[in-house]
This record gives sequence, structure tokens and C-alpha cells, in this order.
Amino acid sequence: MYVPFARKYRPKFFREVIGQEVPVKVLKNAVRSKRISHAYLFAGPRGVGKTTIARILAKSLNCINPQDGEPCGTCENCIEIDRGNFPDLIEMDAASNRGIDDIRAIREAVSYTPIKGKFKVYIIDEAHMLTKEAFNALLKTLEEPPPRTVFILCTTEYEKIIPTILSRCQRIIFGRVSEEKVVEYLKNICEQENLKYTEEALRSIAQASEGCMRDAASLLDQASVFGEGNVTQEVIEDFLGILSGDKVKSFMKLLLNSEVQQAIRELNELYTRGYNLSKFWDNLEEEIRKALLIKSLEDPSGLVENPESYEEFKEFPLESLLYLENIVNRGKFEARSRPAIKAYELAVIKSSLIKDIVPISEALSTGRVVPEQSPEPKEESLEDRIRKLLSPVAFKALKGSKRSRINGKEVFQIDEETYKAFRTEFDNLRKNVPEIEFDILKKKEETRNTTSLF
Repeated sequence: MYVPFARKYRPKFFREVIGQEVPVKVLKNAVRSKRISHAYLFAGPRGVGKTTIARILAKSLNCINPQDGEPCGTCENCIEIDRGNFPDLIEMDAASNRGIDDIRAIREAVSYTPIKGKFKVYIIDEAHMLTKEAFNALLKTLEEPPPRTVFILCTTEYEKIIPTILSRCQRIIFGRVSEEKVVEYLKNICEQENLKYTEEALRSIAQASEGCMRDAASLLDQASVFGEGNVTQEVIEDFLGILSGDKVKSFMKLLLNSEVQQAIRELNELYTRGYNLSKFWDNLEEEIRKALLIKSLEDPSGLVENPESYEEFKEFPLESLLYLENIVNRGKFEARSRPAIKAYELAVIKSSLIKDIVPISEALSTGRVVPEQSPEPKEESLEDRIRKLLSPVAFKALKGSKRSRINGKEVFQIDEETYKAFRTEFDNLRKNVPEIEFDILKKKEETRNTTSLF
């Protein structure tokens, strides 16, 4: 019976694991020194080896002839674990067995000693899918587990595990596998399967897998069947709809050079041939990100694979790259509410403005842009100054008074009663606005040659 590559080339020993050096070192040392935790939490992206390493750990703990922390792979226990019929290794998929009854069944079974091995190992995959009640039912067992029992919880969504569970587990974080290591892994499979391949095709698969070894092996499997043993870039593009990084960068260069007609023609050709445009757009966004890192950082090593392949983008102004990133990101957002091809065409049309972008430094040096000057502060009017210092009632009373200009001062004529009512405010006004004065009238009367203040 045919065995898919993802299962056929799944690691069976710690030494075969690719790209997870830290988790492997921690677990091997724990087995070697016999300092095994009663509960582990394996957290990381999908397809990077969490469940696989959990099974290897179970083999190491139950192996009859362990060798330096590694299982021997030949004893009866190791063989049964590889076949999936070892009685003391219990695997549970929490995505489909997530209720409290499933955890209660584990709690009842955990009290029994191992049937055949040294340890009874429970692997709970997709642990974040357990219900709150199921988590609570598991708490007591994790806190005080029976001897010779090990729980391994695997999850892709670490943040969904409740804190009380986290505090009872030894956490081991798994990272994504680098593109270079995925390519080496695929080369090894091709050589063992006698497949003809090109470096470009394997790199395209590695990029599409996004650090997921399982996805990479599955994509290679599909490509080898379609290509009848030949894994070339043409096969990858025709069957899997995955463009090489070089072709995505070529499209990106069309946008930066505002070659809109050619870019739209190529985009529609991809659409007609049935390519996954959303995936293509994601790849375009990733290539722009890498180009921005190359442009902005002195040393992008460790952040960008093959940084030398992005050297050509250094000739473009940072402003152009940022504008392109903005319109590509906007196109991705608009594709949620309209056909993707229309949203992406609009983004390509917007790229025609890139040729008109002038770097800020150049614009300033040539005088094409003059920094905006701060406006001169307006002189505050007499009315505004008075309004700030008086209450609304006092201001209204003063507004109805008459005034005249005497010796360069504004003289307000108000009756004695009004002055007494607001004396404190008027005295404060006179103190803070020295160019005004008050003429107190003993009785209300009209004065000639006066004008209204307001």
C-alpha cells in the first residue's frame, strides 16, 4: 500500500528531526538524566514536528534499550509504538474529543499502572480545543499525576490554553523551519525516491510551505505524481499554482517601474490559468517586506533568505517601496468584499503613480517642496481679551455700556450699581488690561459722542 511522503519520511529518532534543535536538546537531556516532567506543553505552528517529537519522547521513555537519550528503534516497545498499537501510548485528538466526558475517561484510566512499558504516555493533540469544563477536569490530574505517567499537550494556539494548565506544564516552544532546511529535507526525499528535480522547484515548495515540513512533503508528493517523477518549476506552476520567488519579484519590479499594462496582462494570465491569486498576492506582499528590510537595515541576515537576490531593489527609493506596500495591502483588504481579480487590478492601476513619487530629501534639496511655515500668531482683539477675563454675566453687562477714547485709553461708562455688582471682576480686568478705564456714573444717563464697544 502506498505511503505518502509526509508519513513515510516522518522522523523516528531525535537525531532525524530537522529545525527543532532546542526542543530536541531539552528532551534528550531530560531522558538521559531521568528528569522527566509529568506534563509537557508543545506549542508552535502546524506541521513542525510537535506530535512527531511527542511520539519519539514516548519511545525514548519506554524503550527497552535506550541509547544516550534516543530510542533503539528495534525493541518490541519501539516497534509497537511505530505501528501505533502500543497499549501504554494513548493519543487523543482534542478537536473531536473535547468534552468533559473524554477527560473523565482519561482520569479513570490514568490510575492504572502501565501495562507493558515503563511509562504511560498521553498525547493530547490540538489541546486548545478542549472545553473550559474539560480543562478544569484535567487540572487535578496534571497537578498530582500518578507515578510513571506523562502528559504531552500539543497546540498551535498557545494563548488559548488557560493559565492554570500552563502553570502545571513544562512549556517547549517549536519554531518554523527555515527555507534552507526545508529545501535540504526535500532534496533528501527526492534522492531516496529517485526523483529528478530542480533547485528552483524545491525552493518554490519550501516558500509555499511557510516552514511547515508536513506541507512541504505533501506538496512534493503531489508534484512528483503529476510530473511523473520530474519535479520542475513548470510542474509546480501548472499543477500546484505556485510561482517561483523570481517571478513574483519580476512582477513587483513591473509595479515599481509603473509598467501597468504589462502587469495587468500578467495578472489576468494567472487568473485565466487558474492560479490562486490570493496566495500570489500574499507572496507579493512578502517579497515587498523583504525588499523593505534590505533597503532599511544595514545587516538583514537572519531576517531575509538569500538577501543578495534583493539587491536590485536598493535602487528604488524607500518612499516608492512603502507606497507599493500600502497599495498591495489595501488591495488585499478590498479583495474581501469584491472579486479578487478586480481588487488586484485596481491596486496595479494605483501603482502607476509610483513614477511620480519624489524622495523627500530630493524634493527639499531641489526646492520642489518648501517646508510649511508656522503661521504668525494673530493679535488678540480687545473683545477676546475682555471675554476671557469676565464671566458671561459681567461681559453682557459691559457689552451694553458706552465707551469713548481719552488719552489713548478706552473708557467705559457704566452706572454705579453695575460697577458695584461686578467690582471684583472689573478691577481684575483693569489690572490685566491697562489700556482700559472705567467712568462710573452716579445715575443712568446717556453721554454724547460715545460709541458702542461691540
